[in-house]
Amino acid sequence: MLELVIGIAGTAKNTGKTTTTAAILDELRAREIPIFLTSIGYDGENLDNITGLPKPKLKVLAKEIIATAEKCVATSTAKLKVLEKTNIHTPLGKVVITQVISSGMIVTAGPNKSAEVRLLRDLLHKIGPGVTIFDGALSRIAPMAETDGIILATGAARTTNIPTLSEETEMLWRLSNLPYAEQLSKLTEKKLSNVTLFNSNLQEVASSKQPSLLSEQETMRLFQGFDDSEGHLIIPGITNEKVLQTLYNQFINSEQRLFLVFADPVKLLTTDNLMSFYQVLDKLYEAGVFTGVLRRVPLLAVTVNPFFPEYRFESKTYIPNYIDFHSLEVSIKRRIAAPVFNVTRHGAKRLVDIILLNTYRWESPETIYFK
Repeated sequence: MLELVIGIAGTAKNTGKTTTTAAILDELRAREIPIFLTSIGYDGENLDNITGLPKPKLKVLAKEIIATAEKCVATSTAKLKVLEKTNIHTPLGKVVITQVISSGMIVTAGPNKSAEVRLLRDLLHKIGPGVTIFDGALSRIAPMAETDGIILATGAARTTNIPTLSEETEMLWRLSNLPYAEQLSKLTEKKLSNVTLFNSNLQEVASSKQPSLLSEQETMRLFQGFDDSEGHLIIPGITNEKVLQTLYNQFINSEQRLFLVFADPVKLLTTDNLMSFYQVLDKLYEAGVFTGVLRRVPLLAVTVNPFFPEYRFESKTYIPNYIDFHSLEVSIKRRIAAPVFNVTRHGAKRLVDIILLNTYRWESPETIYFK
């Protein structure tokens, strides 16, 4: 028996996230692996709000478990039986855990906060073994820190400039694969909620009142009077380029070393300019600042989609168009070590093989709704 929670994040509308999710669902069904499906926020329009082109929804089958907002139950064509009402609120009502009675199309709306994702993940775990999928977008990827890994769906709808798209994908992959700070693993037991500076003996020497570090002044305050040969700065939340540059200036002419450690890599993926952020992060190495994470959330694979909606001025409408898939695939494969797929062409067999490599044994909890 297995248990796994994965996130599927699209870098933009029409990059193939729904197609990727559908292909993974079909392959899991073929292997008779139980499915639990939900989303980060709302993701179920009939038509794309911008282009007017049809937007596919997900088909679900009998016995599958769907977590969605109350109002979405009525709009889905699948017949759903409510098993449990949660205390997770959305604009479309509370999230309810349902079981599919008869197959149909589903609209999903789920939690958009990490704590809510963690709660829903744990509730779904009580039902039984299987694969839980959180469907979402890069713009709301932060709660996917509660998953075991992420599948990234990108493509021409993000940008038709292949070098730019490949470069962005590389930055996402590199940030997702920051090293695990094993020497600080015992600090995870403290469940730090605010920015904290530790000395070489892992004793706390300074802290902030916030989980994120966003100002140069606060950064300098944390290190005021710090004279140890080695420090460990833990940032549970987010940071920015100005703070990274301040750390660079602080340590470039110093013999001190600093381990800059984030709670997880996912929060870094929400930065506005991935390229410049990673460049400063990479530059810190020459100043003796080493970066890592307390919890890994690996980028398991990337799916690419050559489709993009092209606007025609004469008709004021969008039409389907495509960039060269081979060029796109080769360009991205040259930049990242993660597997790259087009699920429309390749199917999801190898993709699911990769996903299942990250599973761990399921242990039976107290509550099971069905067998």
